[in-house]
Amino acid sequence: MPKLTPARHVKNVRHATHLFHSRRTLWQMIRDSFGGRYKMSFLTTLAIIFGIAYILFPFDLISDFIPVLGWIDDGLVLYLLLKRLNIETQRYNRQKAMARRNSL
Repeated sequence: MPKLTPARHVKNVRHATHLFHSRRTLWQMIRDSFGGRYKMSFLTTLAIIFGIAYILFPFDLISDFIPVLGWIDDGLVLYLLLKRLNIETQRYNRQKAMARRNSL
């Protein structure tokens, strides 16, 4: 009998795949944010800055020199960053839909 994948694991993977499928929307959201046409939430802006800085700089809670354990915290930060970006792209889509609806 084949082993089934837990539903919670599939739900966690869905955040990254959804963000990959909506990558055009993500880039459009970033361009609109830099252009002043869209204001990202403060939490998302903070998550992007600290998430990228945490992953790129060698100052970690668990050192990257420890082969597997050092990468787990980076992976967790990346996961939380992807989850936050997924929420923000959904918010961006809702705002664009409301703008289209109000312009009619």
